[in-house]
Amino acid sequence: MKSISSFSKAYLIPLIPLLFLYALCAGTCFAANGLPQAGDKTAADDTRDVFARLEDYLKNNSIQFTTSYDAQNISLGSSRGTAHFYVERPNLLRIELSGDGFSYLMTSDGKVFTIYDEKKKKYAQRPATERPIEAVNLFTGLAAFQARVLQFLGVIGDVARGDSDLKVTKTGVDRIGGLSCVRYDMQYTSQADSDKWTAWLREDGVPLPCKTLIRSSDEGSQQTNGYNWEEAVPKSEKYTFTPPSGSTEVEINELALRPLQ
Repeated sequence: MKSISSFSKAYLIPLIPLLFLYALCAGTCFAANGLPQAGDKTAADDTRDVFARLEDYLKNNSIQFTTSYDAQNISLGSSRGTAHFYVERPNLLRIELSGDGFSYLMTSDGKVFTIYDEKKKKYAQRPATERPIEAVNLFTGLAAFQARVLQFLGVIGDVARGDSDLKVTKTGVDRIGGLSCVRYDMQYTSQADSDKWTAWLREDGVPLPCKTLIRSSDEGSQQTNGYNWEEAVPKSEKYTFTPPSGSTEVEINELALRPLQ
């Protein structure tokens, strides 16, 4: 997850659940000789602590949030959409994904995983995966799109673990949606043209993401995601798929999922 080259070049929805947000390290904690400076070590430890708290929260709590995204790409133009995530341990999942020209629903009740194309009124099912992230990875692979939210979750884990390849700089506090959010700039140092991340995390309480921005120098694209976290836990029926009237069940390859853009 250190670059976007592992997926098709079509930028896409900021998927992510979720329980997967993992990421960021401390970029100012290493001197030119690779050894931490005395003054910077405390800042690095503080940064890792913030991201470790976020990672722990996402791994151990029911999660419900909405993310809106705005993507710009030199070749493909602009794209906007939203995704609503519901995630509960151990493997309950619901994602409502919509944007320019597409609308998908993904559910997993722990036994059956379903992908429903609301535009075509077709759905496909298969046994549920052990973890929600595996189900989402399956969808992103079939649709061949870049799941920016999931990528950010990977960054969270790297920061929490103190990945020495990830430079993280805390640059101040901004007001976003009425909240005070701490800004962190991040980039993997082993790749000169790697994606550049900026994340704003809540300053008070659990450091949940307020906003993320990713810039990709190799294709001149960027995507901004805003986040709205909800405390209410969805009812169990949210995770069970009931085929809408007029819908047709097909094999998963018959959904002909295309790159979302």
